[in-house]
Amino acid sequence: MLLFVFLGILLVLGMPVGFAIGIASMLFLFLVEGPLSPNVIALRMISGVDSFPLLALPLFMLAGELMKYGTTPRLMRLANALFGFMRGGLAGVAVASTAFFGSISGSGVATVAAVGSIVQPEMTRKGYGKGFSASLVAGGGVLGMVIPPSMAMVVYGVSAGVSIGALFLAGILPGLLTAVMLIIYGVCISRRRNYGGQGGGFELRELGISARKAVLPLLLPIIILGGVMTGIFTPTESAVVAVVYAFILAFIVYRELKLKDLVGAVTSSAITSAVILFIIATANPFGWIMAIEQIPNALSDLLSNLTDNHILQLILISLMLLIMGTFMETIATIIIMTPILVPIALSIGLNPVHFGVLMMMNLAIGGVTPPLAVGLFTAAKISAIRIEETFPDVLYVLLVMIAAYALVLFIPSIAMFIPEYFS
Repeated sequence: MLLFVFLGILLVLGMPVGFAIGIASMLFLFLVEGPLSPNVIALRMISGVDSFPLLALPLFMLAGELMKYGTTPRLMRLANALFGFMRGGLAGVAVASTAFFGSISGSGVATVAAVGSIVQPEMTRKGYGKGFSASLVAGGGVLGMVIPPSMAMVVYGVSAGVSIGALFLAGILPGLLTAVMLIIYGVCISRRRNYGGQGGGFELRELGISARKAVLPLLLPIIILGGVMTGIFTPTESAVVAVVYAFILAFIVYRELKLKDLVGAVTSSAITSAVILFIIATANPFGWIMAIEQIPNALSDLLSNLTDNHILQLILISLMLLIMGTFMETIATIIIMTPILVPIALSIGLNPVHFGVLMMMNLAIGGVTPPLAVGLFTAAKISAIRIEETFPDVLYVLLVMIAAYALVLFIPSIAMFIPEYFS
């Protein structure tokens, strides 16, 4: 318990998550367990990042940065051709665009920033409420955690010892299901409030042109998943393929990436990757302490004492993750909670791949739920509004996402159909 007390105090004081996790571990070891060699922390930190699959993390980050050059407008045009002709269809365009880009960038916040900066001003110009558009873009953008390739899934796969390829496959249908539900919600509310006017006619020619122009970016997730499923390359090697493919598109095909931009893209992805890898490194001694203190067993016993119903236990775990997701950064939550919750999930008969998808969906919901709500804050900043102005629209978006989560929770085949089919 003291371990989490130390961590909570440091986070409240405003200390960065990586340092807070590491210092909390050191305080617990030296003050509670007695004087130990500082080498223990250092060795545990090194072993935490000494992992071949983790090489995929900075590479997917770089691929996402490179795909911003020339990719976003083409995906936006395709989404507009698919939904823009409908009355209120721009809401569908917003969600479809974030889903398309999220499947390429692998980052929820990056998706919100890239797509939101284009679609939200257009929605405002056509009369959509700023709070509505920000909430919808935030809800669609965080699906980048669920729709493969997902950096969050890479971190979970490494932490839980689960196949990253299976996680990628399992995230396809849940991610698409949530996106479709958000599109239906967005279009229905837009029509009810008369956002965007009467719409226009469907243009088959425009759909064909936009699809042709977007086919190359959309091939990236297909290449990655196809290569992993057929065994041509591993999930880690697929990240290298993603970088090379993204570079060819941005620099050679579209010619929108300049050499000076390349330096900025590499620097940005390196800094973000370093922060995440540092959190992973400091979380390893944190997880080791939880293991030796038998915290997972204690939590499992607590849940068993509260109820022996597996469904209720899953709901309690979901609530715990949702609360943590509203206060903590996604990667930190995955790293801290995975060693605790995966053994509990296994004890109640839950497949760790299915649980990984549930965790991603749960944390995606947390990314739109204040007070932290990184995705929502990003979207609100783009629309130049306060977070309070997204209410009550953000609550409706959350209800839709929670409904999608409940379907995946109670119907495991939604997540497990594809990985089981290709196993």
